[in-house]
Amino acid sequence: MRSVDVVIVGAGPAGIGMAMELGKIPGLDFGVLESNRIGESFVRWPAQTRLITPSFHSNPFGLADLNAVDAATSPAIFAGAEHLSGRQYAEYLESVAQAAQLPIACGCKVLNVEPHVDGGFYLNTELGELFTRFLIWACGEYQFPDLSPFPGGQLCQHYAHIEDWQILESGPYIVIGGYESGLDAAINLVKLGHQVRLLVRRATWDLPNETDPSLVLSPYTRARLHEMESNDKLEIVYDASVIEVTQNADHSFRVHTADGRHWDVEQQPILGTGFLKGGGARQIKDLWMWDDDGHIVLSEVDESIMTPGLFLVGPQVRHDQRIYCFIYKFRQRFARIALQIAQRLQLDTEWLEGAGDGVWGPFGNSECCEGCEC
Repeated sequence: MRSVDVVIVGAGPAGIGMAMELGKIPGLDFGVLESNRIGESFVRWPAQTRLITPSFHSNPFGLADLNAVDAATSPAIFAGAEHLSGRQYAEYLESVAQAAQLPIACGCKVLNVEPHVDGGFYLNTELGELFTRFLIWACGEYQFPDLSPFPGGQLCQHYAHIEDWQILESGPYIVIGGYESGLDAAINLVKLGHQVRLLVRRATWDLPNETDPSLVLSPYTRARLHEMESNDKLEIVYDASVIEVTQNADHSFRVHTADGRHWDVEQQPILGTGFLKGGGARQIKDLWMWDDDGHIVLSEVDESIMTPGLFLVGPQVRHDQRIYCFIYKFRQRFARIALQIAQRLQLDTEWLEGAGDGVWGPFGNSECCEGCEC
């Protein structure tokens, strides 16, 4: 059984970015385990989906690209695009990993995690057993869609299971959900000439006094929506709280809302209602403490309250009102975890101390993030 200091599970932006930070620690023995391939979640995006956060090469002026996981690189320069496709971003992640020669084992799914009584973790994987002093979970959310947000949800197609909007049969379609995935589905279907009825609880693009794209529609999607508002193929139904989907005798589908309304449609309704709270962290759900809203409770260094030595990185990280679900947000946490591990292993921390000061822009400063809501 091989023994290492640190194992990162997942080779998406959180896992690759965290590995880049660990690579700064002299003498640290670490590895990344990925069940499929680098950037797998992004490879699975619908062909038309783009990053909603723009990429721009601002590195020469001291500000990293918003979507970079390594401050010296830029997805914009790599792909020659401002809003990258999923495949383009996965290729960017692979290029970063290859350039840094990160120790990544692809096709190595973790089957079981067992905390050791004296600290550390035994991992049972498809490639054998492993012991690690510290475990960093970076499995993301996209591969863990919420398929049953209401009764009959299994009759629908979830956004995360669409490979290409062009291969869908002729509409009309009903899309359920007023956030990013719901709007992206509706916009792409309308662009392809389908009639679309979009059911939303509220206009997430027009909430007063709210600007955080973690809570409202991003400016990128908002602009795309405004371009569609005059298109007669898009109908937006507001105050539509879907409570059930049923199938009619003729095999069509009926979508029911709480106020008694319903609509029939021949094609499967599209679910744009999001992903399981906690995402991939639910694979080891008993090792975390969960709050009443289904979110993971973490220490100030993103460590499990229940299981010492287990850390979380990625879009599930939350601290009070701060939601770190975008790359430019959760990458601010990498140095904090790396420093904590290096100190506990009594390794040289010279390359880490102060590493977060400005590397990700002014909101990357640890002094700032102690008291603000960035």
